[in-house]
Amino acid sequence: MTARSSRTGVSRGRGVRAGVSPVRAGIPAAAALLGLLVLAVLVLRHGRGGFPVDVDVRAWALAHRPAVGVAAARAVTATGTGPFPYLLALLAGWLAVRGGRRRKLWAAGAAVTVLACGQAVRYAVLESVARPRPPVDGWATHADGWSFPSGHTSTSAIAAGLVAAAVLLRSRRAAGPVVAVAGCWAVAVGLSRAYLGVHWFTDVVGGWLFATVWLGACACAALRLLPGTRYGSVLLDGRRDGDGSGDEGGDEDGGRRRGNSEAHRPHPPLG
Repeated sequence: MTARSSRTGVSRGRGVRAGVSPVRAGIPAAAALLGLLVLAVLVLRHGRGGFPVDVDVRAWALAHRPAVGVAAARAVTATGTGPFPYLLALLAGWLAVRGGRRRKLWAAGAAVTVLACGQAVRYAVLESVARPRPPVDGWATHADGWSFPSGHTSTSAIAAGLVAAAVLLRSRRAAGPVVAVAGCWAVAVGLSRAYLGVHWFTDVVGGWLFATVWLGACACAALRLLPGTRYGSVLLDGRRDGDGSGDEGGDEDGGRRRGNSEAHRPHPPLG
């Protein structure tokens, strides 16, 4: 086996064992893109004033708004915008890789860039669809701009996805609780927008679909373009160190393989 194929095999093997590959990352993104396109077309043609499910959810929210519920929803919804999602993205990038400060700073910057560019693309979709918000008499918090897809929802979902990816890169065994908390937070932020009356429920669904598309597209791009580059080594090292098969076990297996290969290597004749 050549050195090039050996390096490729290591990279592909790690990707398969860690459950990441361009094709596998692209499947949910493609499905979400199809759903987002269908929903956007339906909104443009029939849903500018809300679909029946939107009207029902809004009516339920208006009928179930105790003061404590509104206060809790406002607190949750405030975390879906402003500096908090960017701090999460920064932390996710920093924790995603091992090594020196330069590697961590690069990964943190990449994560923040993913979130910021996602915001820019979402804004383009927002302006293209130009869906009005629900009637203002049902609002329980401030909002402005168009409605589809929900900005708070997509921002929190992208940030949560980055956090999930970071912990999965570091240690799959310890990722479960963190992924669950991040996912519940993103869901809560999205639902708070409908509960507070500033978004239709389908705006929230659109935000989740957009975040899935964007995260999947970024994952596909990273997995296709970064391997073999000095930037790709940052993520590859993170996968090696955080493999769910066990850090210590992987190192021991590697050591045994190296020891066996050295033991069977022919020695030069003496004298």
